[in-house]
Amino acid sequence: MEKLLYPYQFNYIKERVAHLVNAYNSVNDPNTITSIKDMTREEILNTFPSTNTTIQSTVEKFMNLQLTKEQAQKILDSLQMYVIPFEHPSKKQLAQVFKRIKKLKAPLISDEILQTSTYIGWNDIASNRKFIIYYDTLGKLNGVYGDISNQTVKGFCSICNKESRVALFMRKTRTASDGQYTKKGDYICYDSTLCNQQISDLSHFHHFLNKIQ
Repeated sequence: MEKLLYPYQFNYIKERVAHLVNAYNSVNDPNTITSIKDMTREEILNTFPSTNTTIQSTVEKFMNLQLTKEQAQKILDSLQMYVIPFEHPSKKQLAQVFKRIKKLKAPLISDEILQTSTYIGWNDIASNRKFIIYYDTLGKLNGVYGDISNQTVKGFCSICNKESRVALFMRKTRTASDGQYTKKGDYICYDSTLCNQQISDLSHFHHFLNKIQ
């Protein structure tokens, strides 16, 4: 089975399916429903870099006007086999990414987390730090860390761009001109697992990374 989708792309498909099921339950005009179905079919299929008859027939199952949320979830489960999981980093890789951290406390990362993650993030309660690792466009493992507030508020996350319980993340960086340090940051999901489940567009994540560099 060829892996074709990244976790954030699968989340995008889930969003489009949820929108479609909601339309089935709330829109009465047949022409409008047909238009939404055609658009959703195209959006989902275009998410795949390539398709085959199995993928096409699976996607077509979403076009049933009687589709329930439970049935939609079962169809989504069958598409999850196409998801490319986050590549589990080695201890050596983590040590290389976070060279300045002498006693790095890396979490145990389950297969389930890898299957749904665009990045891996964890909170070190003892130091009030959040660590984030991700693979860049060249497939190289990178990471950032910074202070994370233990107080959360309801707001929009700068990474997933969804409403959630967010906390202020601040990263200390050295300015090139005078060697002084400055802090850059923004509000992000305190729970990185939940954040990953909500990412459907990478542009916000890239914007966040650029902002804190």
